[in-house]
Amino acid sequence: MYLLKTLLRGLSIAVLLTASLFLAAACGGESSPTPTPALVLSDVLNSAGERMAAMQSAKFGMVDEKESGAKFFETTFQSLEAEVESPDSFRMLVDVVSPAFGFVQIEMMGVGDQAFIKFAKDSPWAPLAVEEVPFNFSGLGMTFRDVIHMIRDGDGAITGSESVQGAQAVRVEGTVQSEQLSSLITDVDSGHTVNLTLWIDEADHSLRQLRLLGQLYDDDGPETSRVVTMDGIDVPVEIKLPE
Repeated sequence: MYLLKTLLRGLSIAVLLTASLFLAAACGGESSPTPTPALVLSDVLNSAGERMAAMQSAKFGMVDEKESGAKFFETTFQSLEAEVESPDSFRMLVDVVSPAFGFVQIEMMGVGDQAFIKFAKDSPWAPLAVEEVPFNFSGLGMTFRDVIHMIRDGDGAITGSESVQGAQAVRVEGTVQSEQLSSLITDVDSGHTVNLTLWIDEADHSLRQLRLLGQLYDDDGPETSRVVTMDGIDVPVEIKLPE
């Protein structure tokens, strides 16, 4: 009887050891997940800056995200649609609310040192001094690169990743002073801190979206939020001055 118990106990231990070795081998055969490399802010923004500097054309839009009364000339800005072509051609349609006329669509276009404006769809084109265009479209890709580098060289930080227009994008946040944006917005007022959020495409590092939260003009509310969304980069555009 003692011999039988000893044999049974030994057999049980052997079975358990064999099962343990089998499970360990099975687990060891599975490949462990490869950790995702940590994103480095300077690498992401350097690549994004190069991508935007090489931009030849683009279509994009901008909205007053919180409808807080962002200013555009002497009117209240609502939204715009624009297309640009390197080096210095642009066309944009701006929706505003005028104190005198209510809802108005302002159209502007320019090539080189010539620009034109009209205040309604059926209105005639009128000459416009290039320096009076509220945005600097000349070399826009380089301007976007400079804005990206401001965040890189300032207090920028990667704060997450999310989908923008169906593509995964890295979210980067930082602050600049309003006067630092004068190369993009020509008549900006100085002395205001602006919170910038950039969404950088994870695949090709193009700028997908840009939020400017804060005052660009003295008359802006402190929570004014302008959001620029890139609808297409290096897409075909055709801009011709009116005859």
